[in-house]
Amino acid sequence: MSIRFPDLVGLLVAMGLTVFSSAFAQTTIRGTVTDASTGEGIPGVSIHITHTSHGTSTDSLGHYLLTFNGSATQMQFSALGYKTVSKQLPQETSQTIDVELEEDSQVLDEVTISGKGRYRNRDNPAVALIRKVIEHKKVNRLSRFDYASFEVYEKIMMAISDVPRFVTNNALTRGYRFAFENLDTTLVPGRSLLPIYLEENLSHRYQRLHPKAEKTIVTANKKTELDKRYINNENIETYFKFIHGDVDIYENNVLILNKPFLSPTADAAPLFYKFFITDTLSNAEGQFVELTFVPRNNEDRLFSGKLQVTLDGNYGIRRADIWIDHRANLNWVNNVSVSLRFHRHSNGIYLLAHSDMKINFGLAESKRGAFGQRTLVYTDYNTDTVIPSSTFMGQQLIKLADATQQTENHWEAERPLQLTEAEARTYTNLDSLQHNKSFRRTLRLGYLVAQSYVNAGPVEFGPLEYSYSFNDLEGSRIRLSGRTTRQFSEKFYAEVYAAYGFRDDRMKFFTGIAHTLNGKRIGEYPAHYLHVTYQQDAREPGQLLGFRNGDSFSRSFRSGDQDKWSYYDIFKINHVVEFGNHVMLQTFLTTQRQAPAAKLFFIAGQTGRDTLKALQTSELGIDLRWAPNEEFFQRNLERSPIINEYPVFNLRYNLGLKGLLGGEYSYHALRLDVFKRVFLSQLGLVDVNFGTGYIFGTVPFPLLDIPNASKTYMLAPDSYALLNNLEFVSDQYIKLAFEYRPHGFFFNKIPLIKKLKVREVAGFKLLYGDVRPENRPENNSDVFLLPRDQQGNPTTFTLERKPYLEASAGIENILNVLRVEYVRRLSYLNHPDIDKGGIRFSVKVDF
Repeated sequence: MSIRFPDLVGLLVAMGLTVFSSAFAQTTIRGTVTDASTGEGIPGVSIHITHTSHGTSTDSLGHYLLTFNGSATQMQFSALGYKTVSKQLPQETSQTIDVELEEDSQVLDEVTISGKGRYRNRDNPAVALIRKVIEHKKVNRLSRFDYASFEVYEKIMMAISDVPRFVTNNALTRGYRFAFENLDTTLVPGRSLLPIYLEENLSHRYQRLHPKAEKTIVTANKKTELDKRYINNENIETYFKFIHGDVDIYENNVLILNKPFLSPTADAAPLFYKFFITDTLSNAEGQFVELTFVPRNNEDRLFSGKLQVTLDGNYGIRRADIWIDHRANLNWVNNVSVSLRFHRHSNGIYLLAHSDMKINFGLAESKRGAFGQRTLVYTDYNTDTVIPSSTFMGQQLIKLADATQQTENHWEAERPLQLTEAEARTYTNLDSLQHNKSFRRTLRLGYLVAQSYVNAGPVEFGPLEYSYSFNDLEGSRIRLSGRTTRQFSEKFYAEVYAAYGFRDDRMKFFTGIAHTLNGKRIGEYPAHYLHVTYQQDAREPGQLLGFRNGDSFSRSFRSGDQDKWSYYDIFKINHVVEFGNHVMLQTFLTTQRQAPAAKLFFIAGQTGRDTLKALQTSELGIDLRWAPNEEFFQRNLERSPIINEYPVFNLRYNLGLKGLLGGEYSYHALRLDVFKRVFLSQLGLVDVNFGTGYIFGTVPFPLLDIPNASKTYMLAPDSYALLNNLEFVSDQYIKLAFEYRPHGFFFNKIPLIKKLKVREVAGFKLLYGDVRPENRPENNSDVFLLPRDQQGNPTTFTLERKPYLEASAGIENILNVLRVEYVRRLSYLNHPDIDKGGIRFSVKVDF
């Protein structure tokens, strides 16, 4: 998936987001709790001051911080599967106490330790055990219960790793060098981390099995925020949750960075992993076996790690430590590690209690880059109480009105894990940076690079990439454009542009205004607003109308002539309202005037005697869109969806009204589009687009369905790379497109090539349609003649007896960003002036 994260770029440019905390006259104890045999930190260790209510627990690396008032003499450390340890407290107000815990266990003689000799699945006790785990997955999942509720604490932290000196000593950052001193050198051994983003959430979660439903109510939220003029903080939050998804070890595939990694408990896991029994354990809870697993192919999207499996007949997982190293076919990522801890539920099964994911970003194995961590703590499971149906009504995620207003005392009381010193300082004194002139200059520069806009307070000018372009009709085209910002108004939005073509010597205009109708920020989900636009511009037939209208500099380079154009004036009033689970309803009134340009003519009658200067239409329309569980990045009215496994449906109805506002035609048009991403686990993914439509009534060819032809060398979604402009028209059609991306599954098996981390890609597109007799000019003199060239040869056709077909194959991820495809046309090869094949490319940032 192509990922847009301009707000993240702007944030990283401002990597100096650090602040300092105040000290209080209290006793502070910090330290690390480690496993006595391995030296590794133990997460989730309960720590409390004896005979008091003061306590805390260790984080994912075994670190803890405990602050309390009053005197105390002893503290206790306890963890499941370990012997409890007590420590005497000295009288100093600030001290460090490190503790080693020994496992309370015995070796089980009856379990065979395997892993020597040639590996095979047959007669392998480790494979037999993992198959027991797979067989019992339904028994051990929370989804086995009809109802479930629980509490969740979530912490997301993003940091810059090993900030280079040229950044800290740069003239641009001179004014806020103090921020670079807030470093954490304990979280990742050998790396110095500078936190730049921190968010915490406390929430209630509810689940229902039949019918399946989920609900999350956020009761407390705390996060760092930057200047809203330059950074969309909501997009930052969405992006970080996107790259750190929830991990369910019992799923067949675990989505990390929105890519499916085969779980070690997947049904097909024995085909892709090697399993070994490497340890056994017995304690008061029962008996457990440690399974170690590694990929059969290190370049595939697979994990390495260890599972601790119960031998109580349920074969559940008590502990999981899994990781992805730099050899996997991922971009910008050195390694990923996930630590999961499960606690025994009252009915005997183990439910997730602690989840910690860490991702090191960077080029190759360099320490410099970025670091992300998401920690989740689950408590207070209730699986016995029936949850009322009313709980699941409305939005799936609700943030209480006072969630962001919770006091620090509330957080201290409810936060199950203490923040590190560097994390705590990330929150405090944020105004020191927010009001720092030097830091604001850095943000402004980052915004210009990421968004291509120059901010000027209540308005901003851009995007700069549309300031100059060229095409066959207009020649060189210049454009000035801008829009309002939140500083002007959060409930009102306006955008305008003026463009001029030097060859056709015509001005073009656009203006649009929108106002929210539900009191929320403009466009914020669930949106409800009114949008009014007027546009006077030129476009190629089949090209969608819009603010940017495809006139960017990169789209100026074409593979063929552009000799068919239309000038149009369009006025539109659009009412948008969204409902639960991302159902969007748009109703609109549009009036449009189209005039032919260049070598396009509107000729009425079979004899071709009457040439029309323009045609006028008026429409009422309804557009119903449903995108279940959709997440997206948003700025103003623009949204960039994050593609998930759910389908997206779009149903549109247009009613042409003759006599209304000069409309010359009556017709009905019904169209349906469906998009679905199919995740194929190790085999990659397939994007499927299906569309169909039918136009009722007698209309000239400009009002028929005209497929979108892209004559640029850039790959364009929802378009045909080798079609000529206005090559086909239809009043009924079916279209189907597949794009298969194996993500290197096949190349990963080829020596040397797999080291390049390039990935395969293939596609196929089909378009089939027809034109009824009443819309054919040879049968009806009231409709326009289809376009012809200067010699009288037809250049626009109907799809007869066979579909139009395109196929493509190529390589993506070249140098991590470049995609190159060869596209081949498979039908209608006798049409004039066509390209039978060609190279197309695109640049995309993807993991």
